[in-house]
Amino acid sequence: MVQAALGLLLFTFVIFLRDLGRLLQVVVESSSGRIFEAMGDLLPTALVFALPMAVLVGILIGLSRMAADNEVLALRASGLSNGQLLRPLAVFIGFAWLLALVTGLWIAPAANRQFLRLESELRNSQIAFAVQPRIFIETIPKLVVYVGDTREGGKLWRKVFVADMHQPGPPNITVARAGRLVRNGPQALQLHLEHGASYQLSRRNPNELLVSSFVSSDVPLLLPPPRMPHLPWAAQPTSTLLALFHNARQWRPARIEFYRRLALAFACLMLPLVGVPLGLSTRKGGKAGGVVLTLVLVLVYYILLISGVALAHQGRMPPGLGVWFANLVFLAAGALLLARAGHIPRVLARRFQPAARFRHWLDRFRFGVPAAGGARRLRFFPSLLDYSVLREFVGYVLLALASFLVIITVFTFFELLGSIIHTHASLALVGRYLFYLIPQLLYLSIPLAVLIGVLLVCGLMSKANEITALKACGIGIHRLLYPLLMLAMLLAVGQFVLQETILPGANQLQNSLRARLKGQPAETFRRPGQRWLFGRGHHLYYFRYYDPTHRTFADLAVYSFTTHNFALSRMIQAHGAYWDARLHGWVLEDGWVREFQGDRVTNFQNFRVASFRSMRETPAYFQTQAPEASQMTFLQLRQYIDRLARSGYDVNGLLVELNRKLAFPLITVIMVLLAFPFALAVGRRGAVGGIALAFAVAMGYWISAGLLQALGNLDQLPPVVAAWSPDVLFAAAGILLLLRLPT
Repeated sequence: MVQAALGLLLFTFVIFLRDLGRLLQVVVESSSGRIFEAMGDLLPTALVFALPMAVLVGILIGLSRMAADNEVLALRASGLSNGQLLRPLAVFIGFAWLLALVTGLWIAPAANRQFLRLESELRNSQIAFAVQPRIFIETIPKLVVYVGDTREGGKLWRKVFVADMHQPGPPNITVARAGRLVRNGPQALQLHLEHGASYQLSRRNPNELLVSSFVSSDVPLLLPPPRMPHLPWAAQPTSTLLALFHNARQWRPARIEFYRRLALAFACLMLPLVGVPLGLSTRKGGKAGGVVLTLVLVLVYYILLISGVALAHQGRMPPGLGVWFANLVFLAAGALLLARAGHIPRVLARRFQPAARFRHWLDRFRFGVPAAGGARRLRFFPSLLDYSVLREFVGYVLLALASFLVIITVFTFFELLGSIIHTHASLALVGRYLFYLIPQLLYLSIPLAVLIGVLLVCGLMSKANEITALKACGIGIHRLLYPLLMLAMLLAVGQFVLQETILPGANQLQNSLRARLKGQPAETFRRPGQRWLFGRGHHLYYFRYYDPTHRTFADLAVYSFTTHNFALSRMIQAHGAYWDARLHGWVLEDGWVREFQGDRVTNFQNFRVASFRSMRETPAYFQTQAPEASQMTFLQLRQYIDRLARSGYDVNGLLVELNRKLAFPLITVIMVLLAFPFALAVGRRGAVGGIALAFAVAMGYWISAGLLQALGNLDQLPPVVAAWSPDVLFAAAGILLLLRLPT
């Protein structure tokens, strides 16, 4: 029970780890009650996937430990049959199955619907906080708003540009130095602008322009009422799915979703059916063997489930058979293993010791080579102590990483299942997306895996009195820390290299593939026929269409602004434009140009063909969007920040991301410093205590890091403080605990 509860807690936390940053951002931007409401709505969906894994890991760890300590043999010798031995487990499994069934059929769909409602409400209520500098806001009907800079946590806007798209033709625009958003009702907002001007083109004669300047002006913004988005299949009530069983168009996805809910609940029965005989047959793997078996069985089960769902979706298998294929395979395998549970051959038992087999492989191929006389000579480390500690540590770290990757990728697949069915995405596309998602998951999971590895290795050594034996031999306990720190430093360097080489490209590809899976355009613009783009310097481009092959524009408008007060200095309208390689510039056709000084037009000129040297953007610029921090290397992000800072923009949020690129890999080393004294303190509690402590420490770090980063993004903390405070605090705590250790 304890192992199962701990596994449930750990698996749920790993699933939540993906969205923890976004949820913590809401904590800073809104009231804490809403964040707890959101977490409560997300919890049932995570439980549906975590419950079968938790039941399996609890059974395998418990039975493996009993088998390794010969307790199963002693109970059988006292006259207990297998049925009597497994009766308490049957009650526990039945309770877990009932909880999973109720959660999957009723609680999780209702929670999904509630979360969608909450998300829709927050989308409007948090619009002031949702504004990001240098991003076009297109959620307000018939308006496009651009904010060059923000202050006071997003409440004060600077360099505000508003385009009124209510009428066809060129938009009316308003430019202001500053602005604030004032709420007048649930869906009514008012944009208060200061020190600006409005420019209104005549619809009948584009050559006529009305300009009016103002010290202050108010623009009413009527938001769309909160509406419930189209319910994905995972949020549909079970009764609705049953009603659609005979629908001519929707019967297949409805049956797939209904059978999926049942299949995941019955996984609480099928996985233990295989896990019980395997756990009884694991003689030497102990708890490590139980964890490895859990990982292998869960991976096999979900691969079969995903394959069956895909085949059912493609019409190659009936929905019931396709979704239940994994359960049927495990039912047959479990029945066969249970029939042989009383007399499993020793050679079969040895095959189900993956932890021992992995350690043997590691001994043979990684850390040592045979020497004369059968002795083993180490290649890399000066003592057998280093070799022994690192062998166990590497095994646990790899095991933890593999577990995290399996859990998160499986959960991600089923999270996108509704979109996959709706867009008819192929398995190849899904596989490519998950493949390019793995580097980011690996980058984020390494510190937690290192933390678990240190706690398990040192905790188990303390429980087995190996620490006492080392002290008796005159070896200080800090000697154990050296190989762990060395390997953690190598992993931190590997994280940084991964971040600088593979991650930027992989993140770009996985974002693009995710958009395709969800049926969204690869671009972030909501109006594909009305494109806005801020150029280098102080030029704003608006165009109906851009052809990247022929490098031509249709209906192009260019707005130029002054650098000191963000006032409109020039407006260009052209029917079309093309790139001239000989001039190395844009050639505009059939248009006009106006130049301004304040609210006065100082020059107006029509043209048939014209070229402007101030338009320095090349065709490649219009094929890319403003890059995200996760899609840039450290140097690229620093150069991007320098360009924005020279233009007078607020770059605090980007500076937080820049510092995080250095601070996050270092937490891998800090986790070793922090975990080592904790492991020795709770060593008597063994692996269970170590994993529980790892969960608590990881929660503390990720919550504090997420909150501080959100505060830094909202200009409430200096970027260096927001990014480095978690590292400094946890490193100081680790060093303090190390100094207090009796050596």
